[in-house]
Amino acid sequence: MLFLPSYGYVDSFSENFSIINSTNDSILELSSITNQFETRFSNIYPHLPIHIFTQNLSLVDNTSKLILLGNGFFGDRNWRFAVPGRSSTEKMTSLYCPFLSDRCDITNDYNRFSEADAVVYHMRDRVNRNLAKQKRHSKQRFVFALWEPPVHTYNLRSYYKFFNWTMTYRFDSHIITSYYSGNAYVHTSSNFYHLMIRENSTRTAAALISNCWGTSKRLKFIKKLKRYIDVKIYGRCGEPCPSKMDCRQFIAENYYFILSFENSLCLQYTTEKFFAALEYPVVPLVSGRTNYSYFIPSSGYIDVNQFSTMSSLAQYLNETRSDKEKYLSYFSWKKDYIWGLGDFFTPFCDLCLRLHLDSQPNIVDNIHAWWFYGACQKAQVSP
Repeated sequence: MLFLPSYGYVDSFSENFSIINSTNDSILELSSITNQFETRFSNIYPHLPIHIFTQNLSLVDNTSKLILLGNGFFGDRNWRFAVPGRSSTEKMTSLYCPFLSDRCDITNDYNRFSEADAVVYHMRDRVNRNLAKQKRHSKQRFVFALWEPPVHTYNLRSYYKFFNWTMTYRFDSHIITSYYSGNAYVHTSSNFYHLMIRENSTRTAAALISNCWGTSKRLKFIKKLKRYIDVKIYGRCGEPCPSKMDCRQFIAENYYFILSFENSLCLQYTTEKFFAALEYPVVPLVSGRTNYSYFIPSSGYIDVNQFSTMSSLAQYLNETRSDKEKYLSYFSWKKDYIWGLGDFFTPFCDLCLRLHLDSQPNIVDNIHAWWFYGACQKAQVSP
């Protein structure tokens, strides 16, 4: 059987970060500030320039940078980890970079606005721009932070030349806040793994869905696929999972495949629907506007967009589940990877590092155009 989970709510890597020119909305290359970051890819998965995994920490000077949370995260002024009274060591350790404890501190205290090296604004919460205008100084980095796709984002036209850096799930962001961080898998040969070890020496298919109205037409896809194979839906849009049991664990124990479909088809928008499934022995079926092979080998997932018809996809799934060797091959990449060394907000560690390593001036002229133009597309379901 196939399992489909239900949840709430041009996939090429650019060699340079982009900025939108306000006069003609064309994309300009910013090669001067990107080479030292974009070229530092890990030779193990994920193939992303996530700094804590790839940077040489000896390049970081001995000063400490201050990061101010400029507003809340869905109303939470602490963003869950910056609890008043916590030391910088406690905060950075909770983010899985204790080795940066004396290199950065994170605060939500507006009284420290003027001394902050970076001010991070979550763009689903209210931004106090009057305070920003009064307190801002030329060396500060105002950071545009978002985890939601453009279809769930407010109009940004009024933020012309407001931000210096971007901090989103998109690969061309200055700080990549991939949902990977919340379900991080780390190879045991990686420098990061050994650094953390030193620091801590002390049925066919199913789906899990809670947003029944997403623009990616997941439910329509499932309805057509059910003509050929057995597909079960769990979550708010289907049956409840057994109580006192993790829904994905239940699916992995009872199904061969899990539909890791995003609710919106937006550029590189890849969420926990994909990453959380990787921790379990179940093969993910993906359909999103991203290149999943940056995250894991292409031999570790099934991209439904590679099949021209629903019947050909169903035939492949039936053949795969009936061939034990073929089915188990989808898990071979996991050898020597471990889970549990990451937090949803671990990208703040990368922000800390970039504050130390990147002193180049930068302004994002038209953040609205960068975020919205050409970012999302309508879903089309195979016959």
